[in-house]
Amino acid sequence: MGRLKMALKESDIRNIFLFSELDDNEIEKIKSFSRHKTFNKGEILFFDTEPYQGFYCIIEGTVKLYKISKEGREHIMHIMKDGDTFGEVPVFENYEAVLRDLAKYPVNAMAIDDNTNTIQVPAKQFLEILRNSNELCMKFLSTLSKRLKILNSHIQGITLQDIKKRLSGYILSEHKRQSEERAKKIKVKGLKLPVSVNYIDLAISKNDLASHLGTIIETLSRTLKKLQDEDIIEVNSKRILIKNFKKLISYSD
Repeated sequence: MGRLKMALKESDIRNIFLFSELDDNEIEKIKSFSRHKTFNKGEILFFDTEPYQGFYCIIEGTVKLYKISKEGREHIMHIMKDGDTFGEVPVFENYEAVLRDLAKYPVNAMAIDDNTNTIQVPAKQFLEILRNSNELCMKFLSTLSKRLKILNSHIQGITLQDIKKRLSGYILSEHKRQSEERAKKIKVKGLKLPVSVNYIDLAISKNDLASHLGTIIETLSRTLKKLQDEDIIEVNSKRILIKNFKKLISYSD
């Protein structure tokens, strides 16, 4: 599954949220045993029945994490994007099972963009460097706690907010994330593009977006139409144009 690519660059690892607090020597250690793998749209990174080998970080692209119910229905747990890490739970939850080759992946993972570039971090080598450095452990705990706050916010959004509020919040958070990614690419590649734009590009299907927001496609479609009828957004295939930021923000609060 996936194709091995050229050697990793230091910047590939440094841009990953989990590794953002590491120094140069620690980055080099991670780089020494990690692998650069690329996946096309629809390719499976792992199933939840597979023996656990390690976790993944996204350099560029999109991956959905999902479970299949007994009835055969797909439930999207999370959509992972540039800089995100996934599949690391077994390392921190039950490292003894990982070392004894008894752990399995907690979810299924599928690439939903072509040329999704990832870093595969082997679990046992990663655990070895954690065992040898208390400072490194503390850095990872700090980073994971920050991510947990973000996930808790997402869960609260699904359980406590109505769909219009959830959708408005999603559009605004995606606009912020995509603007930051755009600015980063402009800086790195020297591109002459406007940093701020008034739209977001949908990297996932509307079915996947509905699942991500904890609703069904029919409800999502009706809510998108309501926002369009109010002249707040305009939906064009895989792009959502934001026409009234002030109103959208008021719905997300």
